[in-house]
Amino acid sequence: MIQINQLRQIKNKVEAEKGEFVLFGLFLRDEAVDKWDLVVSAPWLEKDKMKGLGEFVKKMASVVGEDEVLTLSRIVTLNHDDPSLEAILQDVQVENDLVEMQGHNLFGLPISQAYILQAKQPLSMGSMAA
Repeated sequence: MIQINQLRQIKNKVEAEKGEFVLFGLFLRDEAVDKWDLVVSAPWLEKDKMKGLGEFVKKMASVVGEDEVLTLSRIVTLNHDDPSLEAILQDVQVENDLVEMQGHNLFGLPISQAYILQAKQPLSMGSMAA
């Protein structure tokens, strides 16, 4: 698993160049054994998801190395209107900090553990729809 301090470095580096994340967290699904998902949501990712995700992975690899990136099960991007994002934002509000959660049904999803570094309502939903 990528260390929390490294995740914070990645988050800060990407935000400085691209803009804020609405959601940035590591999630362990119930059925996944020690394979974590990095779940992110940001307005700039929705504009051109493939290009944005590619740039994000490059920046991530520059901080932790390619081998460490490959330890993730997957990187999940959530759009502003995704019900999963809405559920997380209803349950958690955190900005530039860390919330650790455990349970088998977090946010109505089969998640056994989560480390959330950012979960905040976007400033303007209009900017999310662009």
